[in-house]
Amino acid sequence: MTMKRLCLVFLTTALLAGAYLPSAVGEAKRQPPTRPLTEEERAEDEVLKGFHLISEVFSQIKENYVEEVDPKELIYGAIKGMLSALDPYSQFLTSERKKELQVDTKGSFGGLGMYIGIRDNKLTVIAPIEGTPAYKAGVQPGDHIIEIEGKSTAGMSVEEAVKLLRGDPGTKVTFTVVREGEPEPIKFTITRDIIQIQTVKHQVIDGVIGYIRITNFMEPTDAAVDQVLEEFESNPKIKGIILDLRGNPGGLLTSAVEVASDFLPEGALIVYTQGRDPKSRREFRVAPGKTHKWFPMVVLIDGGTASGSEIVAGAIKDNRRGILMGTRTFGKASVQKIFPIGRDVPGEDVALKLTVAHYYTPNGVDIHKHGIEPDIELPLMSRREAKLWRRVFDHPKVKEFIKTGGEDILFKVKRDEEDEDDDDPALAQFEDLLDALEKEGITLRPELVKFAIARRTLNEKDDYVFDPQVEAAVRYLKAFEAVKEVVEKSGR
Repeated sequence: MTMKRLCLVFLTTALLAGAYLPSAVGEAKRQPPTRPLTEEERAEDEVLKGFHLISEVFSQIKENYVEEVDPKELIYGAIKGMLSALDPYSQFLTSERKKELQVDTKGSFGGLGMYIGIRDNKLTVIAPIEGTPAYKAGVQPGDHIIEIEGKSTAGMSVEEAVKLLRGDPGTKVTFTVVREGEPEPIKFTITRDIIQIQTVKHQVIDGVIGYIRITNFMEPTDAAVDQVLEEFESNPKIKGIILDLRGNPGGLLTSAVEVASDFLPEGALIVYTQGRDPKSRREFRVAPGKTHKWFPMVVLIDGGTASGSEIVAGAIKDNRRGILMGTRTFGKASVQKIFPIGRDVPGEDVALKLTVAHYYTPNGVDIHKHGIEPDIELPLMSRREAKLWRRVFDHPKVKEFIKTGGEDILFKVKRDEEDEDDDDPALAQFEDLLDALEKEGITLRPELVKFAIARRTLNEKDDYVFDPQVEAAVRYLKAFEAVKEVVEKSGR
């Protein structure tokens, strides 16, 4: 009996009629086999037994449950239960969820602006999207969501959580997270908004370093990166590039491959996928004519770097194209394929999203199991600093400092630090702020205080210029350029 026939038996006898499987199943149990069963026959026998159990459960619910239940809900629930036994990323897609999936890849939707997944069997924030309500509220990668609108997330799927978190713009949602290093859960009440995702942002830092931040890989992403790189190539002052993939939860594989191709030589292996069948290996390489001008490059990664962004980071690392700086990535890199089902069932528009393979870096690292390790380990801040940083971020004196000094106050401080005269009013204000915080027991590195201020201002540019990891990348690239000039002058 084929698997398709087994499924047909299940649907027609167990679910629709609530009856037991044919008595032949029982007879097969009583009569010893005349020959040893093959592996395929044993598997089919186990499936038949499983269908028999499901049929019994369905029948008991139908006859004895305290309330009448819609059979369709039971069927959908059974399907979701089967998929939940696989991994967090295999899902049953209702018609509504299919539409949401299409919206996600277009770059506009309503909600809070954060990507979530399952990590260590917990509902976890992969990354807040820069500039969105969740980002501005201080939600961080790695936050474990334990409650949404008073409902525990224990056993909750990502799909169920998304439905609770998304809603009409202007409405509020309350959720609670547990954050590593924090003694108590943190409660957020955030107003939903239309999330317009600008996937690529760029700047020129200190006049010589090109900075590219990719927040997600969507349909327009590669074209935007191409445009930025052309702008950098036309600027003779640019000496290096920072590619910022921190907090990037991934997105479209095709977009990630195209972006990786911008930096690698023609024909270079970017990533390959491998499923259950050894013959299923599929390779993705750089197409002819795709690569841009070579610049020394630093790639910033962290625990919010996942899926497509891990592919890009892994390809750059294994091809020795740039230096990875930051912390180990999330480790979510499995391949899902959508299989339409129920085509022969009137009124059904559903599908299965199944994990069919994993992504591997050019050197054969299974990204899904290990993530990508940086070449230079550089945490943004320690646990102790993270506690103090949050206090600084929410501190009234910081808000007053910005209100008094203006949204560009950090750039005024920077100018004062670089000036040699004694007239440094902005720098004096900043030093007064540090003293005031220290009197309250908040002793934090000045660069982290600046970073907290930057996150508080409406000036997006200071988010990057005063980011300690970005500053470290800038110093690295400047040092590289200095060494390069010495080597070139020496004729070596």
